[in-house]
Amino acid sequence: MRFITFLLVPPDGQFHPIEASLESAGLQRRAIHRFRLLDDDTVVSLYELQGDHETAQTMLDDHDAVASVSTTALGERVFAHVQFEPTDLIERVYAIPQQHDLVLDMPMEYADRGALRVTAIGTLETFREAMGSMTEEVGLRLLGTGDYVPTDRGLYAQLTERQRETLRAAVEVGYYEEPRQASYEDIADELGVSTGTVGEHLRKIEATVLKGVLPQK
Repeated sequence: MRFITFLLVPPDGQFHPIEASLESAGLQRRAIHRFRLLDDDTVVSLYELQGDHETAQTMLDDHDAVASVSTTALGERVFAHVQFEPTDLIERVYAIPQQHDLVLDMPMEYADRGALRVTAIGTLETFREAMGSMTEEVGLRLLGTGDYVPTDRGLYAQLTERQRETLRAAVEVGYYEEPRQASYEDIADELGVSTGTVGEHLRKIEATVLKGVLPQK
């Protein structure tokens, strides 16, 4: 069993006009925690947004495509349970996991240009079939792949394969010992890469870990 992490990049920075309306209202898209295609040809999604709770509720209430919405605020985060009429693009993208027997490791997180960072679990053959059926409207960028280990959860699972390799090398040479026993140069020699590459990977690793352990507001 394998996992694959990739970016889905939509045309014009959005999968659905609702997303453009959220951005216009000053609401930042952070993640999709759940989604489901319903028998009545609507979709239910649980969005995580950042911004003003009242603005989110009002904007979604007033949107022509929204059938129903319920929102909850947690600090500056807003969770919106939205039932809406999907576009053809949303229908095709959301149907892929079910059609190809893939399990998604939720949430799907928003990145630059309205892209979604997705991790799917399945077999190599399933991945090939699913990628082959992806609509050409959506850009696809592979971020990482490897063996899926059920206990491999949490922060470590959020790192790319190259970042994991760098982290393992850093630990093995003593970079995180107290006092520190190694430098960027030692890690670079271990991996056969430049010190700049090591520094870039470690900064991204540390950013992921620190954000993950910091309590949410």
